[in-house]
Amino acid sequence: MKNIIVREYLQSLTEKNELDYLFPILLEVMNFQIISTPKLTIGLPQYGKDIVATGTDKDGIKKRFYFEVKGGQDKDVTPSSFTKDDGIRMSLLEAKDKKFNDSSNPEFNNLPIKIILVHNGILNASVKDTFDDFIEREFTNSGKSGGTVYEFERWGIFELTALFSDYLFSEYLLTDDETVRLFKKVLVLIDTPKNNFSDYYQLINLIFDKAGKYESLSKRKRLLLFETLNIISYIIYSYCKESDNLENAKKCLPYSILKFWEWILENKIESDKKVLQHFQKHHNIYMKLLDEYFTKTIQVAALENGLWSPNGGRYEQVGYPIRTMEYLSYLVYFFEALGFQGIYDESLESQIKIDYLIAILNGNIQGTRPLLDNHSIPICLVLNYLIKNNREDDAKAFLGNLLGSIQVAYEAHKRLPDGANNLENVIQYVIKREKSISYVDSTSHLIGILFEYLALLGMKNEYYHYRDFVNNLKLDIAVFIPFDDEKLSTYLPNNTKSHEAHLFGHEIRKEGYQSHIILNDDFAMFQNRVFSSDEFTYKYRTDNVNLGYLKYLAHIFYKTPLFPNTWRCLNNSNRIFIIK
Repeated sequence: MKNIIVREYLQSLTEKNELDYLFPILLEVMNFQIISTPKLTIGLPQYGKDIVATGTDKDGIKKRFYFEVKGGQDKDVTPSSFTKDDGIRMSLLEAKDKKFNDSSNPEFNNLPIKIILVHNGILNASVKDTFDDFIEREFTNSGKSGGTVYEFERWGIFELTALFSDYLFSEYLLTDDETVRLFKKVLVLIDTPKNNFSDYYQLINLIFDKAGKYESLSKRKRLLLFETLNIISYIIYSYCKESDNLENAKKCLPYSILKFWEWILENKIESDKKVLQHFQKHHNIYMKLLDEYFTKTIQVAALENGLWSPNGGRYEQVGYPIRTMEYLSYLVYFFEALGFQGIYDESLESQIKIDYLIAILNGNIQGTRPLLDNHSIPICLVLNYLIKNNREDDAKAFLGNLLGSIQVAYEAHKRLPDGANNLENVIQYVIKREKSISYVDSTSHLIGILFEYLALLGMKNEYYHYRDFVNNLKLDIAVFIPFDDEKLSTYLPNNTKSHEAHLFGHEIRKEGYQSHIILNDDFAMFQNRVFSSDEFTYKYRTDNVNLGYLKYLAHIFYKTPLFPNTWRCLNNSNRIFIIK
């Protein structure tokens, strides 16, 4: 059963670059030392050497290996793929004719050479005799006249299936009935409507349960763990890309990233450079996905009503603002992650990014219509990004529109954002005008946060206007304060995790408290009280390794409200907003 699943997946790879990505993972687990890959030689002629590596062959001799990878339309060896320009025949001859030296490794240049054709297909019977004659002439008989000896081997779909099964799916994935069941369900259901990805979450949890503590793992098992996570994420990404629907992959892949980082924190290995490299490799899959997603969508999203769905019907009263808020969350996260130099190449200039963000805000007015209390998350991300990029006027306009929309919704329909964050309740209230008994509108983190931004941006007139509106409602407004490690041990005696591990592991609820906000009569007094508060300070180990943007992903995915230190800290570098 395992081999069938692996073979079906490998055969489903429709792009050569998909095999180019996965095959080096296999080689690394097989203890090959990779010298060159397609990613390192992009844009350069490869002369039949897509991947160059050294390793110990089946005969026990260390050799240099030239891997020629064929996939996509050329995955099967046919008369056409064999004889065409830049086809298999030409590539194998070039692998022989063009030397590859590595002066930094003197041993490399003296090792025996083996050329391996790698393809996720079969050798067609119609070309088999021609192919065999060619291999015998060019490789089997090489060196008989005193020239260089070139060994040859072909790894087709059946050889690749055996290798992937033995080396990559043998430790954590497809090892028992449960992982087989979950993995099959993940592949079958990944593109189905209303998928909640629970099978994927269970599979990731099961893999980490099997792994246990880092210190108990051998070097090989650690590598297998890291590459198993990469394989699963890349499979999901590939399946969604093939179906032309990256949305589902965008929503579910963060779980493995966050669980991976939580595991790293709990094992206290975040400063290990090799572990960090593996983690960043895993995160890069998600960044590649987001890059493709926003490349396809951002120009349309920036148009007037670009995120509106013409087929949404009455649901668009809810769907449009929900969709816009989610789009903004992941867009700002993508921008923030790109901004950390040395980790990702900056594919968009800062000015272009900020211009796109503002165009989306201006074109999709529903982005200023929060329906759920946890819409505070995209709102905070957007406001912080605007402020940090010196677009205070745009931040003020966005904040004013948000508060105005909330007031209009209440005056027209007696509706405030749902504090219980129950989308079904919101749909029932907005579309059917029926308010559920579980709808919460007596307290609000969102509105409390917006008032603190009024203080940050020095919006005195707006503060007085909306203070009267909130006071008349007798609405309790607050911000969420998480417990630090000391308070966690005090208030949750059975707790064994740090605040930081909780942040990356699940939505934080009982691991914190609501800090009530009092709207002072005097605006300056309110400002001073807000920014003199030190209710929560925490030194994140994630920040110490330049991965602070991951905290945003945790808030987005788990729907934990951002903490006040996220925006209050902006006051230190933006004193111009304070009104004395």
